[in-house]
Amino acid sequence: MAPPAAAAAGDYKPVVCTSAVTYVGAPLHVAVAPPLLAEVPKAGLDPEAVARLEAAFAQAKAATKAPALTAAVLIPGKGAWSRTDSGEQPPMLFWASAGKSLVAVVVLQLVEAGKLKLEDPISKYVAGVPNGDVVTIRDLLAHTGGLFSANEDLKARAERRAHTLDEDVKIIARHGAMSCPGERWRYSNTGYALLGKAIETVDGQTWQAAVEARIIKPLGLKSLRMLVDGDKGEDVAKLVSAKETPIEPAWAGAAGGAVGSAEDMARVWAALLGGKLLKQETLTAMFGQLYPMFDASSFYGLGAMVIEVPEADGSKSLWLGHLGGTPGASAVVAYWVRDQAIVAVALTGDGSATATANLLLRQLRP
Repeated sequence: MAPPAAAAAGDYKPVVCTSAVTYVGAPLHVAVAPPLLAEVPKAGLDPEAVARLEAAFAQAKAATKAPALTAAVLIPGKGAWSRTDSGEQPPMLFWASAGKSLVAVVVLQLVEAGKLKLEDPISKYVAGVPNGDVVTIRDLLAHTGGLFSANEDLKARAERRAHTLDEDVKIIARHGAMSCPGERWRYSNTGYALLGKAIETVDGQTWQAAVEARIIKPLGLKSLRMLVDGDKGEDVAKLVSAKETPIEPAWAGAAGGAVGSAEDMARVWAALLGGKLLKQETLTAMFGQLYPMFDASSFYGLGAMVIEVPEADGSKSLWLGHLGGTPGASAVVAYWVRDQAIVAVALTGDGSATATANLLLRQLRP
């Protein structure tokens, strides 16, 4: 998900808080009980469905003018379809903030293991964070910590480079907290950078290595990886935008440094919703308190989103997953509750991964 517009310290009066406060934002979405999915076989889908999906993929590639596009549709109990067309670019695509879910899953695994607590203050792991003694791991997962996002700092953006966590902390300390923890929802990439440090502190390895060891290797995924600091991404399709100069994917860090194929990302969510990565009660908690996001149709839990998608009959379908976006890249991975299918799409250019995912899912209804 792309961050809000850049903000300056003068846009708000920094607040100092000694405790969390009551939420005062727009009404929460009702809690969603995630399903326990059946296994997704390695087998392909039926030929008619494949033909429709292939045609829709070609249609989306033309409509979005995406130089590179990867897509997958997985149906529990039935099979999978995937397709990647990256032209002359490498076949690995950038997932932007959709990668936050992998970091969130590792955090929650560490909570299950007793190495972290959701109510731990972030000051236990990182010094210098505004209101760090009362901003918790839970707040950072849900974006309710009230923290400024360092990537919105105008000077930092103009530098066009990756920033260390220490630099990010100095930036957010200079701006000060925007609200007390729990009071409001506001997206903060820096919050996930802080979670990366918490992972490293208690797990004894880099956050990238923790994702590799705890998610990627156990699931046998071949293309998915988390970019390390300084990774030039030579095997990653180049981000391209006519609107704004793109970042280098590795700059995203723990706020979204995942690259790989759509099928691998879809299989992460198949495993998550299939009970292979977290206990059912932990998975349920991810969707238990859902905060309104940037628009009227998206809501945020603990490292996961619920998206309301309008249907032709006036009803709304629910997608459970995560969006990602930055100039030159768009991504989505989600489970479509109504038709019980997982979709994942990542593309380069200025097109919409969400619209592409919606087009693909509609092909499951002949």
